[in-house]
Amino acid sequence: MKTKVLCMLTAIIFISTFCLLTTSAHSGRGVTSDTIKMGIIMVKTGPVAIMGKSQSQGDKDYFRYVNEDLGGVNGRKIVLIHEDDQFKADLSLAAFKKLMMRDKVLSIITCGGTPQQVANFANIKKYKTSNIPNSLAEEMYLPHKPYIFNIGASYEQQIFIIFDYIFHDLKASKPKIGLVYAETEFGKACLGGAKKRAAQYKIKMAAEVVLPMGSVDASSQVLSLQKAGVDIVIFSCLIPDTVTFLKAAQKYNYKPQIFAINWATDDLIIKLAGPAAENLIGVNYIDSWYSDSKGMILARELTKKYDSKPPLKSLYTNGFLQGILFTEAFKRAGKDLNPDTLQKAFESSRPFDTMGITPLISWKKGNHSPPNEVRFFKADLEQKRFVPITGWRKAIDMK
Repeated sequence: MKTKVLCMLTAIIFISTFCLLTTSAHSGRGVTSDTIKMGIIMVKTGPVAIMGKSQSQGDKDYFRYVNEDLGGVNGRKIVLIHEDDQFKADLSLAAFKKLMMRDKVLSIITCGGTPQQVANFANIKKYKTSNIPNSLAEEMYLPHKPYIFNIGASYEQQIFIIFDYIFHDLKASKPKIGLVYAETEFGKACLGGAKKRAAQYKIKMAAEVVLPMGSVDASSQVLSLQKAGVDIVIFSCLIPDTVTFLKAAQKYNYKPQIFAINWATDDLIIKLAGPAAENLIGVNYIDSWYSDSKGMILARELTKKYDSKPPLKSLYTNGFLQGILFTEAFKRAGKDLNPDTLQKAFESSRPFDTMGITPLISWKKGNHSPPNEVRFFKADLEQKRFVPITGWRKAIDMK
């Protein structure tokens, strides 16, 4: 009898050990036989909460579509845990540790804005957290960072391409260009890009004006630009401050040609600013919400199906795009999904098809730079939306 019991116990231990080893061979941190646990750190409260809510909804909707309509990825459903950083670096750090140590997620889709992302550089490397940053600063990929994968044209490249448009499309001979920027990391990156490109075109910036985040009036900035004779304004601020500036310019009958970077190229600006947005042209690394591309059609369908109603459609699309890319990487990693195989899947060199939302994206070992292409969009007051006026463009090589 004792011999039989001993044999049964031995068999149970053997089977349990075998199952454990088998499971370990086919899964990693945050991965089980039927789930993939992911984290996202995005602002949900505070003055810029609308941005984080719109983008994270894009991630959630795409993963919901994958889970419910496609049956998951390799038999696994995606679980997304959202942490609020209130757009603060210290809270992003705390959220990162919580997601890793307590929730034990496979990876974190994004860590928030530029300061939050930079604060987590060491954590991203330590935990091998393949990550798609919201920040478009060149320091996200220069020098190379093995777990950060970039999807959008950098702030500097956006500014370069805007200068190219001014000189080659508008054929401006002696433009007086002024930059309005937020005194933030991305604003300073735009300032550096503007100074560099101005020097390459052998002109000097006519004005460099700071518009603090959360400003309720931009009269002094408008009057300063008018006094300097600025006829072309490049704007590198977020949506609320863009609207504030446009209305102040309208108040003082100031009508320069205005160009905006991606964060200020969203249809909501036209709806809020109205006629004040008449001379606004924006650039973005994602296509128009109303595009007939496969990706944008799907995004529109899912917002109706899930009744999402994203206030910022460009930010929603950015999150939707992140969902597409991570899902494809999960597929490429196969059943043996873990931090190492996920990174290798992103680095497969084979282009990622974004279904027309962006140009093809391709990363390889040692180079995770983005396509660095944008389209130009003009404010259409009648339709209350941005409409494309160019195809995809890269900066002209000025070397």
